[in-house]
Amino acid sequence: CREKKYDYYSLPKTSVVIAFYNEAWSTLLRTVHSVLETSPDILLEEIILVDDYSDKEHLKETLENYVAGLRKVRLIRANKREGLVRARLLGASVAKGDILTFLDCHCECHEGWLEPLLARIAEEETAVVCPVIDVIDWNTFEYLGNAGEPQIGGFDWRLVFTWHSTPEREQKRRKSKTDVIRSPTMAGGLFSVSKKYFDYLGSYDTGMEVWGGENLEFSFRIWQCGGSLEIHPCSHVGHVFPKQAPYSRAKALANSVRAAEVWMDEYKQLYYHRNPHARLVNVTERRLLREKLKCKDFKWFLENVYPELHV
Repeated sequence: CREKKYDYYSLPKTSVVIAFYNEAWSTLLRTVHSVLETSPDILLEEIILVDDYSDKEHLKETLENYVAGLRKVRLIRANKREGLVRARLLGASVAKGDILTFLDCHCECHEGWLEPLLARIAEEETAVVCPVIDVIDWNTFEYLGNAGEPQIGGFDWRLVFTWHSTPEREQKRRKSKTDVIRSPTMAGGLFSVSKKYFDYLGSYDTGMEVWGGENLEFSFRIWQCGGSLEIHPCSHVGHVFPKQAPYSRAKALANSVRAAEVWMDEYKQLYYHRNPHARLVNVTERRLLREKLKCKDFKWFLENVYPELHV
């Protein structure tokens, strides 16, 4: 990865969107400063901080004054709690860069994290590319990194995201260690996507509340509607995995139902079998999107993208 060379003048510029809710001062600013310090100036259009209606005192005037002194950083605020999905869309709607890069608010970027993501999208506009997510210890903040081959994302029939080692068929497809690794799903917090392509795909499902399930829904949609979801082994971003989520997961079930109803065809029965409490929701609008984009069915996804999953 160190030997890879990039033509900085031909790469697209990115807007980095960071949504937060009641985040600690230190972790939020560690994220912002690490983006500013490790992103080549020519490639970074801006950092957009989206405050999802935080009520902590340090995130009010103190943060505004601090951000006012930083280049390329702007702060926008939601007028009510929107949840991760709609907060990110708020940021995306005002972004000026050709590429949208979404990060969580407790990350640490490294030299060379951005170039591979942008170069890959410059080469293939329909690629949605994730960095390798390195672990930062929740208690000590020690950077633990990520030993060995990067892992890819999967899911189980309860629609819970899972990590897996790269299957042999994918190892064979790749010509070199620096080639992207195709992944059936993404963890959801960290990825880059062409703004034009993101809009074309129907951005996020705004019917999804708070947090949870949106990563799988978006993953299915990318693959079934002609794109590809990839992990770039040359891009590393550290991430603190909090011991408990800063917001309730109560809505994750309803979000997963939306994903199942729109994208999974008859396989949604396997999901309902595992989640008997799940209730039907109205997803007419998203089904129309699927028709409009002429997306493939879920059987195709299982056979071609995730044959390792036992049906």
